[in-house]
Amino acid sequence: MRRTGAFGAEVAAVQVILGTWLQLMQSVLDRLVEVPREPVHEAEHRAYVAEAIDHHVSYFFARSILALRDPAVALCPPRLSQLARALLWMGGWQPTAALRLVPTGTLSAEQASSLEAIRAVTRAAVAAVEKEMRMVQNDGLVRLMMAGRVVASAAAVAAAEKAAIGRMVARQWTVAVVADSLRMEVLRRVVAVLSPLQAVDFLAEVVRMEISMHQT
Repeated sequence: MRRTGAFGAEVAAVQVILGTWLQLMQSVLDRLVEVPREPVHEAEHRAYVAEAIDHHVSYFFARSILALRDPAVALCPPRLSQLARALLWMGGWQPTAALRLVPTGTLSAEQASSLEAIRAVTRAAVAAVEKEMRMVQNDGLVRLMMAGRVVASAAAVAAAEKAAIGRMVARQWTVAVVADSLRMEVLRRVVAVLSPLQAVDFLAEVVRMEISMHQT
């Protein structure tokens, strides 16, 4: 069914941004995969890693702006594959899923220890985001029920319901932004632990995952 009105406009905006971003990320993926692997090309490795990180920053920032008007668009974006919808976490990939894409076969003992620490911190952060979303949903439902029980005019009830929805939407926006911030933080933390070439391989796998999530 075709969506109309404000929600349809937000979905259309996300589709445009997402389509442009996926094209950019396909180009980034091509460079990450094709860059020569010899140590002499380390400067290129660093440049392509920085480019991939910058594109993620820009995309998540654009999502946060759109989510100000409708958090549902960020939390349940359009153009997701069937598998992606089954695995969707707060509008995107699960941060712990990205950690499973680290090329473990080339890690030193120190790197492995650092990554295990990142996993522990990430699991705790994921649990905190999920707890906050449950609180937002539960609190929103309670406030809507209470608004409906107000002994007042129909206009007063409508105003109370509108205020409850407004508070819930504002908190949903916060959760959406925090979720994307956590995804960004995971990428940065992992890249900081890896060598430039390892980071190239890691981000190539992350970008592949992201592109596949939108191949409907």
